[in-house]
Amino acid sequence: MNPRILVAGPETKAEYLKHYIQAVRFAGGEPELGWPESDVRNEEGSLKAFLRRYHGILLPGGADIDPRHYGLPPHPKLGEIDKELDEAHLAIARMALQDEWPTLAICRGMQVMAVAAGEILYQHLPDDLPSPVNHRRPEPKDALAHGVEVLDGSRLARLCGSEKFMVNSRHHQAVREGPVPGKIGPFNAAAWAPDEVIEGMEHPTHPFLVAVQWHPEDLIETHTPSLLLFQGFIEACRA
Repeated sequence: MNPRILVAGPETKAEYLKHYIQAVRFAGGEPELGWPESDVRNEEGSLKAFLRRYHGILLPGGADIDPRHYGLPPHPKLGEIDKELDEAHLAIARMALQDEWPTLAICRGMQVMAVAAGEILYQHLPDDLPSPVNHRRPEPKDALAHGVEVLDGSRLARLCGSEKFMVNSRHHQAVREGPVPGKIGPFNAAAWAPDEVIEGMEHPTHPFLVAVQWHPEDLIETHTPSLLLFQGFIEACRA
């Protein structure tokens, strides 16, 4: 049987999340939209029972995270926020960290994992980290925007089968490195854009907890590193 993958989102977001669903299926998984309501996500036993229905978790992209979750005032250019989305995704992310569900986090999902681990974000890259790199190229979704360099010997490099390749990009927020260079809470930074914005991170001891800032779900049919990344995630869930 194909492993059942939680694509963390409500049915009302099905149209937005369709590319994640299609990518999971293309890579050999059985995707299912799922959403822990407040009474489930606020009780540890109930949340664990909800997640036990799945072999792995995909945390997708979406709205900005409310900066109150990491102790900063909102930037004037903060985008749309969604209280329910924040609370559910953060609850799932903390449980993934705690109980070692195989997890792939994408774009906002990567930022959620960092916040769940106690770290903070750049709220608006052109202001917080000036750069000539275009991180916000929303259309077409499969357009390659800039290169990434993946850490030699990292899990992400092994998964993607390469240490240098081009990626798409549509974000204005990003994970900030912690006080220790190369660390984001318990995570190791694993990939960077040319302006040193962190584009990938991985947990060094978790069975499979990998996060990327680009959108491999939009590239999976034409971009070998993105296909291999999804396939590696599905194989970890199968195991």
